[in-house]
Amino acid sequence: MLDAQQLDLLTQLIQLDTVGGHEDRTATFLDDYLTQHHIRHQLLAVEPGRHNVVAEIGPTEGPVFALEGHQDVVALGDQNKWHHDPLGAEIIDQRMYGRGTSDMKAGLTAEILTMITLANDPDFHGRVRLLATVGEESSSTNHMQGAQYFAQHGYVDDVTALVTAEPSSVPVDWLKQTPPANPLRFSEEQIQALLPQNHAAEQFVLNFAHKGSLTYAVQAKGKAAHSSTPELGLNAIDALMTYYQQQTAYFQTLTAANPVLGRTIPVVTKFTGGQQLNSVPSQAELFMKVRTVPEVPNEDILAHLNDLIQAQNALGGCQLTLNLLGDKLPVASDPNDKLIQILREVGEHHLQQHLPIGGSAAGTDASELIRANPQMAVTVFGPGNMTAHQIDEYVELPIYEQFIAIFEETIRRYFK
Repeated sequence: MLDAQQLDLLTQLIQLDTVGGHEDRTATFLDDYLTQHHIRHQLLAVEPGRHNVVAEIGPTEGPVFALEGHQDVVALGDQNKWHHDPLGAEIIDQRMYGRGTSDMKAGLTAEILTMITLANDPDFHGRVRLLATVGEESSSTNHMQGAQYFAQHGYVDDVTALVTAEPSSVPVDWLKQTPPANPLRFSEEQIQALLPQNHAAEQFVLNFAHKGSLTYAVQAKGKAAHSSTPELGLNAIDALMTYYQQQTAYFQTLTAANPVLGRTIPVVTKFTGGQQLNSVPSQAELFMKVRTVPEVPNEDILAHLNDLIQAQNALGGCQLTLNLLGDKLPVASDPNDKLIQILREVGEHHLQQHLPIGGSAAGTDASELIRANPQMAVTVFGPGNMTAHQIDEYVELPIYEQFIAIFEETIRRYFK
C-alpha cells in the first residue's frame, strides 16, 4: 500500500496547474520539498518564469545515474467532458485521475521519492541526479528548451545511465477488446503471448530507442492577381503543390529501416494559402512533421529538402523558403547495456509480467540530452499509460508504487 508521503506528493503535484508556461508552480514547490528533505538542488532559469530543477545525491565525482522528467503538462481540454476534476487528484478504485497523472507527474514523483530514500541510506554511495525540465510538452516551435539547457550546460556530460520516466504502458483491458485498442502496436501473436503472463492492470514496454523528428514549414510567395487574369499573377498554392509532389517522391526513396523503430514517416500536419475566392493566391504554407530514424540522419533530410527548394526557385516564379521549427534526434541505445538488462529484470519482478524491450514512435527530452552525451545508455520507462493527453487521464496507484521500488532497486544494483 502507498504510504502517506508517496500519495501526498503525487496529489500535491497533480493539483498544481502546470500547463506549459506555468512550470514554476512545480519548480517552486520542489524547491521547498527538496529543501525539507535535505537534498542538494538548484533552480535554473531557462526562460523568464520557467526554471529547470536539478538535484543530486551521493558523491560529487564519479559516474552519474540520471532520473529525468518534465514538469509541464498538456492543456486540460474541455473540462466539461471530464468526469473527474482534471486538477482534483481524485481517487477511485486505486486510480488517481487528473491532468499529468500519466504524463508524467507520477514518473517524476517516483524519481524524487527514490532519491530521498537513497539519500537517507548511509550504506548507499552512488551518485544520482534528478533532471526536471520545462517545455517538453508546451512549445509550438523548438520545444524541449529545458532539456536543451541541461545538454548545453554540462549536466549530462558525466551521465552513464539515464531513465526518463515517461508513461510506457497500455491498459490490459484495451488489449482484450475485439479488435484490441493497441497504441503500442503489439502484434496479434505478441498479445496472445503477453496476456497470460501479465498479472497487472497494464502491459509495459521497456523502450531503449525512440524516433526523432523534424518539424518545419515551407512557404511559397507569389503574386496576387484577379482570378480572371491569372497570367498576371504567380500562384503560390500551385508552386507549393509542385514542391509537395517532389518532397513526396523523395520520402518514398527513404526505405532504410531501423530494426526497432521502422522507417522514416512524414506527415503533412497543416496547409494554408490564399486570401479570397476571386484572387490568385500570393502566399501559401505547408507544415510537416517527420518522424526520423538513425539510418537516415536528420541533417541529410534537411539538406535534400533545401536542394529541392533551391532547384525550384532557380526556375523563377514563386519563391519558396524552409523554416525549421524543430530538430530532435532519434535515440537508440544498446539493448544489452547493463542499465537496460537490470531494469528489465527488476521491472518484470515488480510488475509481474513479461517486459518486452523495444522502441517508441514518440519523442522525449532524451532527443536533446544525447546531443551532449551520445554514449550514455537511455531508457524510456515509467508509470502511466496511453490515457496521457486524453480526457480522464489516470494512473494506477499500485503501479506508481511499484515504480518507486523499481527505480530504487535498479539504482542500487547498478552501483554494485
